[in-house]
Amino acid sequence: MYTTSSLLRMVCMFVLIAIVLSALRVMAQAPLVRATVHELGLPGSAGQRLPIEPYVRPDLAAAMQRLRPAILAAASRHNRPDLSGMTNREFAQVMVVIIYTENNGWLEDEVEPLRLLRPLFETAQVYANRSRIGSNFTVWPVNLRPSVALEIVRGEVPLPDPVGMITVPLQVYGSTIAPDTYTDQQRLLADITSEISNEELAVAYLAANLERGLYRARYENVPVTWAVLVAWHNQGIVRPDQIAAHPWASEYVYRASAYLEPAHCFVYADCPVAEG
Repeated sequence: MYTTSSLLRMVCMFVLIAIVLSALRVMAQAPLVRATVHELGLPGSAGQRLPIEPYVRPDLAAAMQRLRPAILAAASRHNRPDLSGMTNREFAQVMVVIIYTENNGWLEDEVEPLRLLRPLFETAQVYANRSRIGSNFTVWPVNLRPSVALEIVRGEVPLPDPVGMITVPLQVYGSTIAPDTYTDQQRLLADITSEISNEELAVAYLAANLERGLYRARYENVPVTWAVLVAWHNQGIVRPDQIAAHPWASEYVYRASAYLEPAHCFVYADCPVAEG
């Protein structure tokens, strides 16, 4: 006999499968946008904004207002001005751009009714990660994989082959995860899923991840821009030539550019945040 909890899990999984199938249909019907380096707003380019209407769900807009102090505090903790060349508020603006972009993907732009299903989709991925089977689905509100969050907790920064990985001094404010105390990897990832699905902790993880991006950019001698940090969060790359050549990273940065103005409004509180 099914319990209410198990039925909810089943419904969420069906929603997840339906959305994935919808995504595959849209991908088959529409060519992927590929931005040039000039369209990405990377160093040495004029930059262009994506011709989409930035959309912020009303519930997300309300959550962001609650999270504003946490976002500004996280930016202050993790920005390294000597590496980023950014003020703490500029760093916070990049965080907000990412949150806005992650919560309205290209699929929702193509199939707007899917915006109503996003909360179910997000819940389905959390349940899947916590299930006995275990998984490594990305988790909102900042769309991190538990495996990437584990790297963040460990202070690990992946580098281009053959170097592999370096460790940097990094702490996720509010996290209680101590990876070395776990003997069960599935349990570890499930507990990390719980943290990165928590709004305030997710903000802390996002800021810490962008700090990792600063170390990666320094290693590759890349000047830091908002676009470099956005691409780092999306695909773990920072070099402008690699971003421009990568279909997913270039599209992501291109779409994210539409949220620069709403993010500025949010951080500096100098104009209304665009809402749907």
